[in-house]
Amino acid sequence: MGEALFRILVAGILTVLALSKPARAGEPGMHFDFGVMALSNSTKQGGQGPSGSTVLSQTELVYHGSWWGLGGFFQYDMQGSNEKDTALGPKLELHAGPFYFQWGYSVLMQKAYTDRAIAKQTGSGWIYGLGARFMLGQASTPAKGAFLQFTYVYRVQSIKKQDEAPLSEPITQTDGYPLFGIGFIF
Repeated sequence: MGEALFRILVAGILTVLALSKPARAGEPGMHFDFGVMALSNSTKQGGQGPSGSTVLSQTELVYHGSWWGLGGFFQYDMQGSNEKDTALGPKLELHAGPFYFQWGYSVLMQKAYTDRAIAKQTGSGWIYGLGARFMLGQASTPAKGAFLQFTYVYRVQSIKKQDEAPLSEPITQTDGYPLFGIGFIF
């Protein structure tokens, strides 16, 4: 079942890419996009442990020139029903045709829990990503209209406080994940 679903997903992505045009920043303007990653997980030891699903979304608003972009991002990461993570900060993009590299700094980062003695953890973090954007439909110009976005993001979070008390040594968490999204260049 899982392999068949993966093949259908790959075939769908290849079809969209074959029928679309690369998105380029081109003339100066703005773009708004929304991407999502979802997976299910389970951790068991001795027959017990948490299981659930993870849904991470990333929303961005970026002003761009012909080869660069500068803006902000917001992440919302729902890990099952017991953990909600948020991050917010500025971001920089470098464009080369449909491809781009992104870098962002999470000025505000928080992890909130409902299933443990710790209520929240706070800190900061970084995101790095490599992706591509492809225009959808018959956009009026190569630099305007709706686009599909595919990005692989590497995230590093540094937790510095736990329930507002500073930690003697920061906790570092790293993640790598694909984001699939849609956006609009205007």
